[in-house]
Amino acid sequence: MTRDPAPVSHLQSLLRAGAFVVTGEIAPPKGASSDLVVRSARHLNGFVDAINVTDNQRGLARMSSWGAGIILEQHGYEAVVQMSCQHRNRIALQSDVLSMASLGVRNILALLGDPPKLGDHPDARNVPDFNSFKLLEALRTMRDEATFSSGTPLREPPQVFVGAVANPNIESPDRTLRKIEHGAQFIQTQPVFDVARFECWMKDAQSLGITERSSVLAGVMLVRSVESALYMREHVNGIGITDQVIARLRNAPDPAGEGIKLAIETVRILRSIPGVAGVHLMTINWSKAIPHVVEGAELLPRPDRSKPVLTPKKSRSRVEED
Repeated sequence: MTRDPAPVSHLQSLLRAGAFVVTGEIAPPKGASSDLVVRSARHLNGFVDAINVTDNQRGLARMSSWGAGIILEQHGYEAVVQMSCQHRNRIALQSDVLSMASLGVRNILALLGDPPKLGDHPDARNVPDFNSFKLLEALRTMRDEATFSSGTPLREPPQVFVGAVANPNIESPDRTLRKIEHGAQFIQTQPVFDVARFECWMKDAQSLGITERSSVLAGVMLVRSVESALYMREHVNGIGITDQVIARLRNAPDPAGEGIKLAIETVRILRSIPGVAGVHLMTINWSKAIPHVVEGAELLPRPDRSKPVLTPKKSRSRVEED
């Protein structure tokens, strides 16, 4: 794993120490209430080490991910803010990075994101400026070289821990390696349903040195009904839901309970796979089920939160005042 001078976030500190990390995920509200963000986070309090905040997932307009991430940080949670490239150009993306970093967000997950045509503003114009690789490179440049991607110096660089997404269901580890070469320090995978396939992917990832250069968090999706599973398999590219998962949910007298049981079994197996540094737990409007999985998989207690104190870093180049 790449050794930075010092960890900048609680998440990075845990991964550096070799702890098996647990992260969860919430979606920002379709409204302007910070209370809704905090209410969603309360379900996960004490059960996860950091909370991912999605960025206009499925192309739906919501509170911005970095706005919700700042709210989480202000209430004592560790946020992982997703940044997608579909809706903002490079100026807006880099501007958002400076804003969130100045207000305490230290973990950023760079991804392409979902196109507007999938959501509630199908006529919105897509912004094909940066892809995830270019965003990763820009984040690394801002942090390590104290300049924008254009080369313009920054007065103070953002101190951030940078992640990327991988999909072992449909992608080879070579694509993930490229993301690491562009700046990713941790990798969060799409949901794992076919554990045997994922284990093969991890072996290939290890042979490429991916687990030495980054931390891999395996995705686990909590599914509470066969209808939900079928919908995702039909509409979400690369979701990887197997026939066995469909059959278990369909035949279970309590599908929701079976979904939790399936997630617990998956987490336990993933924890035993060499190179897996943690799990990322995902749901669709069912975050209150995450504690049951964490407890059932015997991942409690979670380490106490300890956010590193950062020393301000100035640009090596003098920046003229506007």
